[in-house]
Amino acid sequence: MASKTLLLAFATTALTFSASAYSAQFSSIIDVIAIPKNVEYNVNGWEDVEKIQGIEWEWPYYESGAHDSTMVGTTKVGNSKNPNIGYTQINVNGARTFITNIEIMIQNEGGNPSKSEINKLFGSGEIIKIASSCDQDYATWADATYQFKRSKEQPVFIRYGSSWGASGSGAVTIAVANNLVYLNDYDDCYDKKTLEKWSDY
Repeated sequence: MASKTLLLAFATTALTFSASAYSAQFSSIIDVIAIPKNVEYNVNGWEDVEKIQGIEWEWPYYESGAHDSTMVGTTKVGNSKNPNIGYTQINVNGARTFITNIEIMIQNEGGNPSKSEINKLFGSGEIIKIASSCDQDYATWADATYQFKRSKEQPVFIRYGSSWGASGSGAVTIAVANNLVYLNDYDDCYDKKTLEKWSDY
């Protein structure tokens, strides 16, 4: 009986470790994008990209200017041994001296947008859904925008899209920024009233 209890405890611990590793994988992206409360600046510099954990970058942050103010890296989401499942590209975009948004593109892994998916990928935080003209909610195609807020930082904004084929293959595309304006560069999803409303939070 004791050995069975020990095995059960070990299995539970292993499962918990695996789940937590997946759930907190991109919390360091929030660390880089979010602006602390009660500071005078409203952008973060390229050197902050070094704080993002678990990414293999194609070049160091100080060479971002030579690559049109971008950085590109890769990582893997999930535990599949298939390299095509969970293969993830990270793009950091910005201007000469600061970053504006971070894109996460996950192949053949993940779920449709929801508050639980946001928490699973980015860790704990208060989440509010933001209505936009790009919202979609189909089983094979979904798109949603959220405000994500931690206690010691100003809010960040997350646009989460997913698209799945009949075979189950597909992708999740996520963009993270500390200003909703920086997410509007993609598809003009947020009108002036929405941008003004969420700039006050």
